[in-house]
Amino acid sequence: MNMKFRKTVAVLALGLALAAGAHAQGKKVEFPKGLQWQTMDLLAFDFSYPGYEGTPESRKLAAAIWRPTLKSFPARNNDKNYPAFVNITTFESGGNRYIFTILSAASLAYPPCEDPPNSSAINTPIYAMCPMRVVIQSLSGGQTTQQDFPRYCNITSNDDDQPKARNYEQVAFDSKNKMAYVRVVQYGKPAPECNRAIKLP
Repeated sequence: MNMKFRKTVAVLALGLALAAGAHAQGKKVEFPKGLQWQTMDLLAFDFSYPGYEGTPESRKLAAAIWRPTLKSFPARNNDKNYPAFVNITTFESGGNRYIFTILSAASLAYPPCEDPPNSSAINTPIYAMCPMRVVIQSLSGGQTTQQDFPRYCNITSNDDDQPKARNYEQVAFDSKNKMAYVRVVQYGKPAPECNRAIKLP
């Protein structure tokens, strides 16, 4: 799946001028050789188990980006918030900061996200399908553009049975061609159905 930005002006709750719009081409993504893959930082909100703390910088950034979404979640019967799991990473190039982040939560709380299959069968996918959010921020003027790309894999397993060392998401950034590539490793093996490419403006 190869996606491109096109610009339309919008204003979101972050109080920033944002550009939105997407174009998708459904086809198998083959990665070019020589990419430098960066593993996304995994963190969670309203989830107290260890292994989901993330770095302080990542938590602060993710909270700023996803706060309106988190606040929109419905209340639960026990008055607790729905847990939300986030993968996030950043790159800087050509005077811009590129932020790639994806949030997953129960589809009841976050309908754009599709829950993983409910099965104990071996090799059952353990990733959710959720929008990938790409934020591009000017390092000089602070202007920000943002786009959500639907149906990206978000793998957030990090326990004794399925640790993050065997289940993680990565992004590679090709500054020369203004392309970003996304891949997922599941059960210690690539999940090619999760391969994605994004053409950046």
